[in-house]
Parts: sequence; C-alpha cells; structure tokens
Amino acid sequence: MADTLFTTPRLTLRKWREGDLALWLEHLNTPAVRRYICGVQSERKVAETFGQMRRGWDEDGFSFLAVERLADGAFVGTCGINRVYDEPAPEPLASGLQIGWQIRADMWGQGYATEAARAFLPHAFGPLGLDTLWAQTSERNTGSWAVMKKLGMTRRAELDYSDPAYPPEDNPAMVWGLSREDYLRDA
Repeated sequence: MADTLFTTPRLTLRKWREGDLALWLEHLNTPAVRRYICGVQSERKVAETFGQMRRGWDEDGFSFLAVERLADGAFVGTCGINRVYDEPAPEPLASGLQIGWQIRADMWGQGYATEAARAFLPHAFGPLGLDTLWAQTSERNTGSWAVMKKLGMTRRAELDYSDPAYPPEDNPAMVWGLSREDYLRDA
C-alpha cells in the first residue's frame, strides 16, 4: 500500500488513516499503556496529538506511525521518531530526536516494540542523518528500557533530568542514546 513506509517480518508500519484515532483511543489510551507516560489523556488531547502525527511524516520526514501485524492487519500500536519536547531536557537531548513506542497491552511480551523500533534505525541514521538517536523512560518502566538495550542503546545517566510533567516516582527521566558509530558497527 502507498501509505506503508516500513515492513518487518511480522509488522507493517504505515501512515495514519481515517478511523485510526478510534483504535488509538481503544487500545493505547488505557491506564496500562499510559502508566509511565502521564496517564490516560482526554479525547481532545489525543486527537491533537493524532493530528500532529498524521502531518508529521509529510512535513518533517519523521513521525510516529501505525503498527499493524502483517499476518492479519491487527492494530498493534505505534512507533516512531519525534522531537524531544520536554522543556527541562538538557542539551544535546533537547535539540535532538527520540524514538519511542506504545504497544497495546494484550500484545506485550511478543517483541513487537523492538521489531518496530529496529525498522526506524536505518531511516534515523540514513535519510535523517542523525549523529545520535535518543530515547527516554522512567526507571520503573523496565519493559521500555529493555527494548532500548536490545536496540543497542547506551544508558546516558549524565543526561538524566527531572520533568515536572511526570510524578516523582517517574523522575528522573532515564536517558539512552544510540550513536551513528555504534549503529553502523553493530548493523
């Protein structure tokens, strides 16, 4: 399909379509999925974010994409690259791009986040020309930082920072990075 940007052995990563907002609200705007990312959001806030993501790829050459299971077209979640918007983030993180993912809770533990995120790495270090791709999470979110390790990212504790948008138990934000040099060496 014309809106498919990446395909992996089990997944399709594509641009957002009409009707995908309902899937996002049903499967990703849940207490389990949003536990470590500021909780469930209002439908209006999700719709704003969704609109930004829909425009992002065409405007910037990166965004979060819809992730579908190749075998049956089931909506798995989202994965992608975006700007670091956190105001208190230190340099060089604050001027960089980060990778992230949200997988619906009933599909956790199947390697979908790692597989989807790996599909973005050639784009990050190829067309986007990044020197470093960043990622952030909280110490409590062991699932996310396990994915960061599988991607070859390195813990960058010297860049950890407190973000007032998150509760104290999720601060400081843990920062991870993958350099172009490390990516090319391991690719």
